[in-house]
Amino acid sequence: MDATRNIIGLFDSNVENYDSWYDAESGRAVLETEAEMLRRVLPRGLGVEIGSGTCRFSGLLREERDIVCLDPSLRMLRHGYTRGRCIFAVAGVAEDTPLRSSYFSFAYMVTVIEFLHDPAMALKETWRILKPGGVLAVLFIERESSWGKFYMEIARKGIDPILARARLYTAREVDELLATSGFKVQKHLMSLAYPPLTVPPAPPEIYEEACSDCGVTLTVAAKPKEFI
Repeated sequence: MDATRNIIGLFDSNVENYDSWYDAESGRAVLETEAEMLRRVLPRGLGVEIGSGTCRFSGLLREERDIVCLDPSLRMLRHGYTRGRCIFAVAGVAEDTPLRSSYFSFAYMVTVIEFLHDPAMALKETWRILKPGGVLAVLFIERESSWGKFYMEIARKGIDPILARARLYTAREVDELLATSGFKVQKHLMSLAYPPLTVPPAPPEIYEEACSDCGVTLTVAAKPKEFI
């Protein structure tokens, strides 16, 4: 619990920096690309963004969807809620959510699994709240990519206190965590095949299953329908 409190405290004290990063030209390119990746895989209906932060993504994905923003940082949630990005804001940790079982059609995480104290427990808890056949989309920084190596170097040098607490994963490791938690992996999308934190000359391409050096991977999994 102390580790979780420390992470929450870090995000609480960096709300403005976290949110304003998406307003810079390089951050906006990442935001729009990752939102488009999610649009391609998330169904309509009621869902939850786990680790929503300041609700940037829920604000872009609400068309034909109702999205609950779940985050342990009250300051993050308040920042997003007061800006109209999220209608339904709930405080809670991913490992023990205050949400109903078998209730949501989808859930998604964006650069969240890297900061979870117990990712296996969080995925099992997500499995619990999804309906049979519900979709889970996990978007994460690919550890072996140029982006992953760049962020790990920043963390090693102590330049960014938040990144210093991150644990990066490969797609295979995320697939294994999902399978252990009862999910069936369906597909992968990848993007950000350009140098980290630069401004791409054109909208970044989104690849399916084949990208030699993409900065982020979106793994799409489902709760099997036989679990009723």
